[in-house]
Amino acid sequence: MNHKAINKEVYDKYAQEFESKTKDYLKKYILKDAELFIANLPGKEILDLGCGSGRDSVFFKERGLNPLCFDISPEMVKLCEQKGLEAMVGDLENILFERELFDGVWAYTSLLHVPKNRIQGIFGEIHKILKPKGMFYLGMKDGNFEGLIESDKYPGDKRFFALYSDKELRDKFSPYFETIHYSEVRLGDAVFLNYLCKKI
Repeated sequence: MNHKAINKEVYDKYAQEFESKTKDYLKKYILKDAELFIANLPGKEILDLGCGSGRDSVFFKERGLNPLCFDISPEMVKLCEQKGLEAMVGDLENILFERELFDGVWAYTSLLHVPKNRIQGIFGEIHKILKPKGMFYLGMKDGNFEGLIESDKYPGDKRFFALYSDKELRDKFSPYFETIHYSEVRLGDAVFLNYLCKKI
């Protein structure tokens, strides 16, 4: 199986467990970032790219936005639809939307599943689908690694990850986006690098 099929299988298998383990994450760790994202949006149409169970889109919908959930896992998309969210199965590496369709793209710890040789092209595609002054929120994981990892959360099942340094990431997305806010979340040994960016 390729990296996409491997990750899809794991997220389909553990969709319910993933939802329960991560349900409080936004409000506990990145609430200020999410509010800043909303405050800077030029409109209400947002794409939740790699949405998982729809946790963040519920937050955005409650605040009057129109999120579209997008995930490779049909089981995750079902969980989104059960919450009354608009959702579709899709591939992070093939974001086929019209140009300038969204006011914001929210990609929290989803693009870390994309191979490094594809990531800059995806930043370019996100740039295209954002309206002028559109906002892009990116959450990634610090490190220097690309490949399959077995985590304690899902023993016996590996997922594909690409981990980056702050400089490596900024070099990849800076041709398309200006960073207006940066934050970090530290959970044990893991450090998550979070960027609120504006389309340039």
